[in-house]
Amino acid sequence: MSSSPLSVLVVDDNKTAAEAVAALLRRDGHQVEVRYDGRAGIEAMGALSFDLVLTDLRMEPIDGLAVVRAARSHQPPIDVMVFTAFGSVDVAVEAMRLGALDFLTKPVTADQILNRVAGLRPAANGDFPLIGDSDATVGLREQASTMARVRSTVLITGEPGSGRRHLARHLHAHGLDHGRPLIVARPGQVIDEDRLAQAGTLLLSDVDSWSQDAQVTLLRMLEGLEAGQPPRVVASATPGIDMAAAQGEMAPELYFRLAVLVVRIPPLRERPADLAPLLRHFLSAHAAAFGKGAPMATPTQLAQLKSHAWPGNVREVANLAERAVVLGGHAFDMEIRPAQGADRPLPTLAEGFNLPGHLEEIERTLLVRAIEQTGGDRPAMCRLLGLERNTLRYKLNKYALLDRT
Repeated sequence: MSSSPLSVLVVDDNKTAAEAVAALLRRDGHQVEVRYDGRAGIEAMGALSFDLVLTDLRMEPIDGLAVVRAARSHQPPIDVMVFTAFGSVDVAVEAMRLGALDFLTKPVTADQILNRVAGLRPAANGDFPLIGDSDATVGLREQASTMARVRSTVLITGEPGSGRRHLARHLHAHGLDHGRPLIVARPGQVIDEDRLAQAGTLLLSDVDSWSQDAQVTLLRMLEGLEAGQPPRVVASATPGIDMAAAQGEMAPELYFRLAVLVVRIPPLRERPADLAPLLRHFLSAHAAAFGKGAPMATPTQLAQLKSHAWPGNVREVANLAERAVVLGGHAFDMEIRPAQGADRPLPTLAEGFNLPGHLEEIERTLLVRAIEQTGGDRPAMCRLLGLERNTLRYKLNKYALLDRT
């Protein structure tokens, strides 16, 4: 049985396949709900709380991509894994662009499903925020070592996919109260006092995306905790949570309650020296999980990969490594999307230059970059771009980007 049971939603119009996956996950200790079409799956996400959604892509009239969009736009976003038929990998790649965690190509085995679902793939991901040779990662390891030895509240900030949740679990596993349970709090959830008293760490994921009512409930719960005593509080959030508090989008008293020890996980594009060791780590982990050999990227392929912007951060590297183990070394020949440099030269001014058109191009580029950095999470995009919600929606619609959020 997995060490951390999850609440899972299975969505598949093939009832036999859906029930088989559900039975497998229930035997592994997870709580599972099943829906047999995309609409019912989306409605379930609105009514119930889930840690993970497993969905087929080929469904009618509402397909799995719509389920992925709904899960990732949920507050907080729900992790998604997708099932796709052989030969439809392009659709699975589109699902990952929308924020899916990864994909499984049919037919799948029980071991493949359990290996990926268990603890949201802890065997493959490990302590991946701490792997790497860059100065930033060396500093992060030093910070983590120091913070693990105390019970002070920690606020971890970083872009989606950067490893915030895994750093939080690392702090618990290496902390003073590692022998006690780690409890993950859900928005609006009231945790039983006895259960809370037995916990070693209270993890608050994506706390800046919680509703105002959920934040008030959380503050009441935190006020009942004694400083310096378990459980230790560890929260994660997107960059800009301080601005969100300053602008009233998040309760300021909650922000200052959490911002005791603040650690930032840099995006992967800021630490390209970490790419090779991270890729080796994931290739080795997935090869062991699937009992297959691990292909290695050629020097040319690795050089190309280093020029990629990695909008999905470390999670995107993990997905690439898994595709390479499953599909072969040609998976490294992925579409490269270079990061837009801040020092991009200004255009030459000459007769015929169109200033409004040039400014619109820049605006669209920044919107696309914000979508990539936040996984299409609109509240996070508002904070990142400094826009009101309605203004953001207008601009996304103007540039035909609404379907990417």
